[in-house]
Amino acid sequence: MMYRIQRWKQFAVFVFLFLVISSCKKQKPIEGPPPSKEPPAPSSSIYEALSNPPSITYCGSALTSTLKIKDGTDIGTVTVGNDSMYLYLTYTVNDPWYLGTVHCYAGEESLIPKNPDGNPVYEQFPARQELNFCDLRQAFSFRVPLSALTSDAGQCSTNVQYYIAMRASVKQIADPTNCAVGVDEAAWGAPFLINPGNTDDWATAFFYCKQDCITTPPPLPSSWCAYSQGYWFNQPSVTWCQNIKFGSLEVQQSEGTSLWPAQNNWVKRAFFQASALQLSMSCVNNGDAIPTSIVNEYNTLQTFLSQLSYTDIQNGTFGSVDTTGVRDASGTIGSWICANHCNSATDTTACSGY
Repeated sequence: MMYRIQRWKQFAVFVFLFLVISSCKKQKPIEGPPPSKEPPAPSSSIYEALSNPPSITYCGSALTSTLKIKDGTDIGTVTVGNDSMYLYLTYTVNDPWYLGTVHCYAGEESLIPKNPDGNPVYEQFPARQELNFCDLRQAFSFRVPLSALTSDAGQCSTNVQYYIAMRASVKQIADPTNCAVGVDEAAWGAPFLINPGNTDDWATAFFYCKQDCITTPPPLPSSWCAYSQGYWFNQPSVTWCQNIKFGSLEVQQSEGTSLWPAQNNWVKRAFFQASALQLSMSCVNNGDAIPTSIVNEYNTLQTFLSQLSYTDIQNGTFGSVDTTGVRDASGTIGSWICANHCNSATDTTACSGY
């Protein structure tokens, strides 16, 4: 009898375990195959890939910067320029380097794709082109309509500044007949880090000032000409013939040059542009009156600045002072100086946005 009971107990335990195991199997979710990695998004339709660098005449001055790999080696250049309709972004690498996939961004600084750590997500840049290393390509360009881009004011004379990030996969190929050999690596257009607080990411970017397209410069008003703000405030060899005066505000040269550069301080920018005209009037044009074609803009800035203190200009503050027309006047003066600057050899930044 005891033997039967033991056998029955063993059987019951066996049935219980079987039911538990079956229940667990039923509750386990069915896993599908691992999700496939989505293919990278194609280039935005507003960016047009150009197989060969454009043969165009840029407005003003194009900007060329170095293209660097992670160890800091210069392997080529990136060039940005514009005509009246398009912004052009060109990669060029030197022997024995060749181009693979390229990505770039142009526009407003705050809109560049970033991850939560502040590092750029270049896969989400609006311009992207797959290139094959074995095509042995050493130059490539995009162009994008200026009308499609957002911008910052910055300190450009045109009041239009683009934040530019250009990345390329590059490979050093010693023997072009054996293009599969070598390791591809990242290269970025310098000069400053996008996320300087993160030592693990060395991606870089730069600023470009949209250039005015002046096909025929207006004639000089008599012999009156001007030097730019960069000439008066950023050349140690230049000596002012007088202090700058706007109402009760008087600024000596050492005080003025210590304010440079404007960066994103548009109050400083107004001060620099008006001062460039005032110093050009007194130190270059024998005190002759500022030409009528630009005097209204100068008077707008003069009225604004005469109500400020030196500290206001340092800090970019203006209290309740009326700022109507100030930013537009600053940009117009910068463009006027570009078209009427005195000497290209000594004033090389007159049309560069400085």
